[in-house]
Amino acid sequence: MNYTLTELLKTSYFFLSASFKMPDGSRKRLPRVIQLPITYRCNSKCVMCNIWQMDHSNEMTLDEFSKFIKDPVFSKVNAVGINGGEPSLIKELPDFTREILTLPAIKQLNIISHGFNKKLLLASLEKMYALCKEKKVSFHISISLDGYGEMHNTVRGLNVFKLTTETILEIQKNKHQYCDSFDLGCTVVKQNVEYLKELDAFVRLHELNIKYRLGIENKRIESDKLVEQYSLLHHQILQSAKEFFHSRYLLTKEIKRKFKYFAIYYYLTAFHPKRLMGCHWKDNGITMDSRGELYYCAVASEPLGSLREKNGKEIFFSDKNIQHRKNIITDKCDTCIHDYDGKPSVGNLFIFLKAMLFENFFWVKYYYKSRMT
Repeated sequence: MNYTLTELLKTSYFFLSASFKMPDGSRKRLPRVIQLPITYRCNSKCVMCNIWQMDHSNEMTLDEFSKFIKDPVFSKVNAVGINGGEPSLIKELPDFTREILTLPAIKQLNIISHGFNKKLLLASLEKMYALCKEKKVSFHISISLDGYGEMHNTVRGLNVFKLTTETILEIQKNKHQYCDSFDLGCTVVKQNVEYLKELDAFVRLHELNIKYRLGIENKRIESDKLVEQYSLLHHQILQSAKEFFHSRYLLTKEIKRKFKYFAIYYYLTAFHPKRLMGCHWKDNGITMDSRGELYYCAVASEPLGSLREKNGKEIFFSDKNIQHRKNIITDKCDTCIHDYDGKPSVGNLFIFLKAMLFENFFWVKYYYKSRMT
């Protein structure tokens, strides 16, 4: 693998930042990252998500949100991720953004959208980016694209590929109007896993950046109730997922993403599946939904309590809830393959490093052996 100096420095930092001791959930530390599902409303009907059928009544007003975001439990937060539901359905989204930007430590704001509410979304994004630039906060956009043409429509349950790609290409063409950085996100499920070459060709043609994640059980969006409908983990075409994520691992240069794809591949092929990736939500993250309800992670956490009733620190650090977080880490984390990010352990990085060295040794050996025959 040939590295530039920048890539070499990033690689060195990635390995040096690994943890010798992984969090057990007991540490009472103010969160640094918020996942912010700003609404349960959604006008998509994805095969791997049930949120469009969930109750979205009694969601917070802008005034309520302004009060919630000022809670001291968020005083150390430096990164916020807006998702949903579908954020573009919130007409006051730029006003919500203005409130988010009052966080004293904020440095990054990210938003995930399905992208097919083109006019509403682009108008909001332009205003949000202007607000972020005023505050010198980095703004990142991710648009979901789960296949090329009819395959995307199949996964999304609607005929929206044309509108989604129009939004994507508009942002790509005029990125200076909308964001500092931009990528696509594809959820790999049994419907699309054998059709991702077409999506990859589209992405390369338009010089787009895409991240692939495995469709998994997620309590917050009730995907845990739809496992038979989308999951690859116990399906006969699991081999296709193994091959796909192995190819991503081999072809990806950027070390952090390369590790993520290796970790997914390792999980899919291991006799006893084990998570290799780190995770902010073990002691560094918090989720607040559109009713002010707090959670630890979205994948496995039960509701902890509402900011409509108690202050954030009382909820987040109660002995009962801390024990719940410890139980999640003990019982769930090692079998979770959500692409949550965070510092990996030294031991898990060693597994990754050993695999990379083996791959390189194999090809070097093959090269010299072929030259001598």
